[in-house]
Amino acid sequence: MTHAEDPSTVAWQVLHSWTLAALGERNDVVSESLRESAWRVVGQQPQATWPLLQPALSSVFTRLRASIKDCWQPPAMLHCREEVLFPQAAAQPPSAELKQALQLGLAAAQDETDPTRRLERLLITLQRYAWAWPSPLPGVSLYDLARLHAAVQAAQSATTDGLICLLGGDLSGLQEFLYSIPAAGAARQLRGRSFYLQLLTEACAYWVLRNSGMPLCNLLYAGGGRFYAVLPGSVAAQVLEWRRHLGRILLHSHEGALYLALGSTRPFAPEQYTDETWRELSEAIDHDKRRRFAALDDSEFARMFQPRPPRPPRSDGSEAPDALGESLAELGRQLTRAAVLAVNLTASQSDGATWRRAITALGVDYRLSEELSSVRSLSQRLLALNDDTVPQLPAAASAIGQRYTVTEAYRLREDDLSIYRKIDRDQAQEVEVGDVAPFNLLAHLSDGVPRIAVLRMDVDNLGDLFGKGLQRPDGIGGLAVTAALSSALSRFFEGWVGELCRRRNQQGKGGIYAVYSGGDDLFLVGSWHLIPELAQQIRNDFIRYATGAGPTAQPPVSLSAGITLHQAGYPLYQAAEDAGNALDAAKAYRHPDGRSKDAITFLGQTLSWDAFAQAARFKDELLDLIANGAPRGLLMTVQRLALLARTRYNRAGAAQLTVGPWVWQGAYQLTRLAERSPESIRSRVVDLREQLISPEAIMRRTVIPAGLAARWAQLLLRGSERER
Repeated sequence: MTHAEDPSTVAWQVLHSWTLAALGERNDVVSESLRESAWRVVGQQPQATWPLLQPALSSVFTRLRASIKDCWQPPAMLHCREEVLFPQAAAQPPSAELKQALQLGLAAAQDETDPTRRLERLLITLQRYAWAWPSPLPGVSLYDLARLHAAVQAAQSATTDGLICLLGGDLSGLQEFLYSIPAAGAARQLRGRSFYLQLLTEACAYWVLRNSGMPLCNLLYAGGGRFYAVLPGSVAAQVLEWRRHLGRILLHSHEGALYLALGSTRPFAPEQYTDETWRELSEAIDHDKRRRFAALDDSEFARMFQPRPPRPPRSDGSEAPDALGESLAELGRQLTRAAVLAVNLTASQSDGATWRRAITALGVDYRLSEELSSVRSLSQRLLALNDDTVPQLPAAASAIGQRYTVTEAYRLREDDLSIYRKIDRDQAQEVEVGDVAPFNLLAHLSDGVPRIAVLRMDVDNLGDLFGKGLQRPDGIGGLAVTAALSSALSRFFEGWVGELCRRRNQQGKGGIYAVYSGGDDLFLVGSWHLIPELAQQIRNDFIRYATGAGPTAQPPVSLSAGITLHQAGYPLYQAAEDAGNALDAAKAYRHPDGRSKDAITFLGQTLSWDAFAQAARFKDELLDLIANGAPRGLLMTVQRLALLARTRYNRAGAAQLTVGPWVWQGAYQLTRLAERSPESIRSRVVDLREQLISPEAIMRRTVIPAGLAARWAQLLLRGSERER
């Protein structure tokens, strides 16, 4: 191939060849150079035939160097359902029905005459039907391998020397932008702000693709404020000018609050790719992040330090509304009802200080719609935000991509509104049924003490997972494994976590507000009594998602979490920081076997996930005992024993004996509490005593999670009907 070829046409030839190989159809037009590059992308020397596909797709997590038993991805159309997303014990080849759907999608894409639209329709088809289709690389789907191969070939087609580079962007300033808003308006703006950051990240990525002349397949990943792309090697020389241009746009729109750190590797031949290449990219991005706006000239850079006048006051003396904040609040309202995201890649600059200013300056605009029919006729990129929006017929579905994003927020019901009028009459005048529930209502709907909880959670040792933790083939095929792992994490955090939040909001009392979930982390706010068990479920599901089995004592991949409780009016930025500190404490936890992380901090106490599950069981038992007549002092007694039993260390730093006065004090106090309990539950209180101070319990230190459970139960009882 030569540099004169259209990159979209080149990418189409690659995707078309892989699709035919998956369908078992003959490809008479594949060139020798394309066949040779196909072998190189799977890390092998070229052979006379096209690479053979594996009979079934193993989970990408089986490529971790840590031991994971074989588990297999069931081949199916992409749906956010457990039986589709989670691996299974038995390998399955693609079914005849799935092959037919892929074939119909390919035929529909071939009918397109525009090279760009034709390529995107085939990409959509492969994403939907080949995301779990095996490729020649174990653990890598046909979709992930084919789009990487297409990206490499497209990038090489724009060069004379065949060299490519990796370029990455990282949006910084996210936390301050997200959380520096008044608590009173947080529920209205927060979701819109989070979604805007996702849109801004993608708009920057689209700008990079457009200015490098590359098609959509060259965008390997965009999410969590980051993006990565495969580009022609000549682009590396343009990065400084791109930093300057993008910096001007963000400085003009956000006064220095947000910055896109941009970095690239040096040009390299695809077969020269190694782990060091990825490390070089990460270091280049981090270097630019430490020098925010350094590419701007002196006069532009000085603008960051100019004083900003306050907004003019209203006639009543209050501060005038913030145009950006109001537009973000409206974006959040639209998002809770939206089913489709339309992307316009030829947008003109928008006037006004709304969220569209920076987006349209990048040449992109977005439109949310509740119905597909209202945007179907527009010549835009259409992305379904839920499975229900995707047409059932493969030919029609090939024009509509899928973009999982966690949009879940508890919305006001009629009975909620009547409650809200009693607790906040003034604010209740501004909301209606279907609006996002304010934080003070979520706190009021909590069981026990009226509080909201903030949950922050992320994957442990992610850098190691993407680094030496993965087994990779030589050359550019190693990047396909990295892309496959990114895709798998995105499906869990952007798809499955949203489904769990939706289910919680449909069950019982209280609600969840998903501020953000994507990449490898999440941030949730909600009625406090729902959050701890939701965190446990997310962690357990993630282990099952990665290993195909239930929670184990030492999982090869894990999550840590931090949960904090707050009054509804507590400053959001401080709540985010407190939850971040709790997450840091969980990351610092050290297990008895020497492992670190894989833990949760709740109510100021850090436990392993197994101990936390034990605390949840103790909490249920204590609540039931109190409900059946046990003295309320039981809760304080257990908390006091747990405090006394905490590990103490001598001057040399060694742990001292776990047996102490708390053992015989506990035996006496719990025996007395059993005697004061109704006869129907007396034996259960005695059983509880044995669970806490028997010789085995002392060695296992079960009194520690029991102490957390007692505090947990105490908060659930405070102010509740049980207490009255």
